[in-house]
Amino acid sequence: MNSIFKYLIRSHLFLALCSFIFLVGLQKESNLSWIYALMISMGIIGVYNSHRLWKYGKNRLPGYMKEWTLVNKRSLYFLAIIPTIFAALLYYFFFGGNPTQDLLAVICVLISVFYVKRLGKLSLREIPYMKVIFVILIWYFLFFVFPFMIFDSPQPWFLGFLFLLIILIPSDIKDVYFDPKDMRTIPQVIGLNKSVKVIQFIVLLSILILSFRFEEVNNAPAWIFGFLYFLLLTFIYKKIGYKYFFVFADFTFMLIGTTAAFLRYM
Repeated sequence: MNSIFKYLIRSHLFLALCSFIFLVGLQKESNLSWIYALMISMGIIGVYNSHRLWKYGKNRLPGYMKEWTLVNKRSLYFLAIIPTIFAALLYYFFFGGNPTQDLLAVICVLISVFYVKRLGKLSLREIPYMKVIFVILIWYFLFFVFPFMIFDSPQPWFLGFLFLLIILIPSDIKDVYFDPKDMRTIPQVIGLNKSVKVIQFIVLLSILILSFRFEEVNNAPAWIFGFLYFLLLTFIYKKIGYKYFFVFADFTFMLIGTTAAFLRYM
């Protein structure tokens, strides 16, 4: 893989870009929508790289990732610290002040910290069956709950949950041979092939729901396009390889956001 593209993926810059486009594309036109999207993108860069460095310091990275982190440690420290501070300042100046919203933000921060930092013998991600639940919880707040509270924008609540679930299964597929077996992630419990079949089932269910509620769901064509793309991925995931299936899955964020923006401004 090209070293630049590898850096974009492993430093989470690619995921941050996809998330930025997703949020800007789906939210109502607002002077603050791009600021919110920027804040979330900066938070993704800062938190995920902090996780990477924490696991590196605790020797909890696979060998290939440990070597890559060692080579790029200086830039990862920059990406962990500066974007995190920037995201916190954006939240303070533009979105803070609502007690309920602030409480949810604190909960997200605490989950993010203890997702990798152990309380006793386990971190949150190491609790059996719970790794994907904690990630979905945070992303659900960031991508759907907060935009609803801030922009009063109707959200596809159930579809949003299904979407995040299928986005995150490929990440667990990537880690299936590294995560301790007692974590009991979906791929560990049912295997790689059945995990892909679960994704296919959820995608088809989501498309069926959208077809019946087409007029009720904001940006329904963009969602359908994204789910169809994801369905295609499931048929070629072996050619992609289980280690990089998650990269093509993350691209769905960008695809949905771009399509929604394009259709809005046609």
